Amino acid sequence: MENETEMDKIRAFIGLGSNLGDGPSIVQDAWRMLGEVAGVDLLALSSPYKSAPVEMSSQHWFTNGVGKIETLLPPPALLQELFRIEAAFGRKRKSGSFGYQDRPLDLDILYYGEIILDEPELILPHPRIRERLFVLSPLAELDPDFRDPVSGETAAAMEAELKRKIAEKVMKNQEIIRGKWGES
Repeated sequence: MENETEMDKIRAFIGLGSNLGDGPSIVQDAWRMLGEVAGVDLLALSSPYKSAPVEMSSQHWFTNGVGKIETLLPPPALLQELFRIEAAFGRKRKSGSFGYQDRPLDLDILYYGEIILDEPELILPHPRIRERLFVLSPLAELDPDFRDPVSGETAAAMEAELKRKIAEKVMKNQEIIRGKWGES
């Protein structure tokens, strides 16, 4: 039976971010809280990355990271657990609101195994991964050989391509600084 349970586990990547309050502490505390969810095993958390807001106007920089987990939860149930954790940190999701806003915590399912899904409440892989250095840099740090199930490209190749587009000014500049946990 134990082997059957191991086979049912799906590897997933979770994006974590915060730009209100003590971002590094919030991200680490949310990561630990995710590890307390039944059916979720924490595997690894990337370094923290400080990044300027992308596609939103704010004076608050983000602390971002990517976590690798194994889970027995199906994608909708995992998403509900992420929403529950966000709410525990004071995140209020506004239905019908458009645009990005400052937030104490943002959790996203980036990848869920090889699943490709396009439903109103959840799109997998996350639709803007390839446009966001604050996702690709920690993902490439954590698992550079991970392959996107849509394109087949590795995380490292996607990061390099986005950096090339930014350098050639095809994409807007994205300020990002890799840090270490415990630094302010």
